[in-house]
Amino acid sequence: MEMYIVLAITLFMMVMFIWNKVPFGVTTMTCCLLLAMFGIVDIPKAFGGFGNKIVVLIAPMLVLSAALGKTSLVMKISSVLNAAKGKRGTVLILVFYAVGMVMAQFIPTTAAISILVIFLLTLDNAGDITPKRLLLPLLGVMVGCKFRFPVGLGATTFATLNGMYEGVIGDHPEYMLSMLDPFKVAIIPMVVLTIYCLFAWKLMPKEEGINQDALKKTSTEKQLTDAQEMIVYGVFVVVMLLMLLNKYTGNMLYLAPAAGVLVLIYTKVVSVPEAVKGLTADMTWMLAGVLIVADALGSTGAGDMIGNAILSILGENPSSVTVMFVFSFATVIMTTFLSNMATQSVLIPIAASVALAAGWDPRGLVLIIGTCNYYALGFPSGSGEAAVCFAAGGYNPLKVMKFTFPYMIIAAISTAVSAQLLFPLY
Repeated sequence: MEMYIVLAITLFMMVMFIWNKVPFGVTTMTCCLLLAMFGIVDIPKAFGGFGNKIVVLIAPMLVLSAALGKTSLVMKISSVLNAAKGKRGTVLILVFYAVGMVMAQFIPTTAAISILVIFLLTLDNAGDITPKRLLLPLLGVMVGCKFRFPVGLGATTFATLNGMYEGVIGDHPEYMLSMLDPFKVAIIPMVVLTIYCLFAWKLMPKEEGINQDALKKTSTEKQLTDAQEMIVYGVFVVVMLLMLLNKYTGNMLYLAPAAGVLVLIYTKVVSVPEAVKGLTADMTWMLAGVLIVADALGSTGAGDMIGNAILSILGENPSSVTVMFVFSFATVIMTTFLSNMATQSVLIPIAASVALAAGWDPRGLVLIIGTCNYYALGFPSGSGEAAVCFAAGGYNPLKVMKFTFPYMIIAAISTAVSAQLLFPLY
């Protein structure tokens, strides 16, 4: 009976994620409450996700990233774009793409797109390279490398993914991801998609005008003193080094961001209310809840039931490549219409259950989902940045499909191939 209750709660979580009418954290906390009310887990276990080392890592990292966004980094990037205004052709496009890739590592993509549009508007509408033709390809490059590099929030990507399936796989530590795994799998797609966007912008319709009213207003004014900026940069570098050198620093991988936040609070670079806001963000609540639901899936056998059901659909002894492609395309299709977080929260436990039921290594499938869930380029409902981009560009999804459809196919294929090369199922 417990197994069916967990399946029902998991289905409720998936439906609520897809409906997306309440914050994800509210949904997962509701699931934790239901698990405790039905006696599936006790009360300490139901809300024990907040003490999980993965949440301990990610929550303060959100605060550090917000602090970095208050520095003059944005203004320095702006100066690079100002210097590129007089250039034309491939060099100009490369500058925009390079700056977009950097900003995608440290600044929320929605805000980064809003800032970059200011500089796109300086381009001549009469030429071949117009703001409207370059905006969507620029987003294509940015989502292709979003949270891929092991810096900033990208350094926590492996932990976020681990948290979504560690309860399903149980006592198999060899199946957990390391910090560099998401980056290694993303290298091939990043290179291929950047090359595609470097030339395929010509497939965009040649129309004029960007709607500036649709853009989120983002401050580019200096918010910290020079001394405070140096503290932020110093803390950020030290935290990143401690995390990257986790082979030698051990538990500091998980504790370094929290220590960094405390330094920023004591030095008054970040106020306590600002820190609390970051530490209690919806992503923290969502992840803490997903950890418990995943545990329940694994401990009650519900995960095995889901895995075996999907295996029966895939048929007997499906090839590793076939399974990789199925999950790759499924993720790209889902994330086109659903939010990034909803897509990976729904698919990762399922993929891990399938792999465990078949005796496969689940890391390749998890990394495929964790990579492909950001390729939300074909429709405005896929992500906040896609919504801003489509609104600002006034794009008709059908008219830009000549660019977006090949992009999504290339993204799915290149990611599946990369995962197959590095993390085959067997």
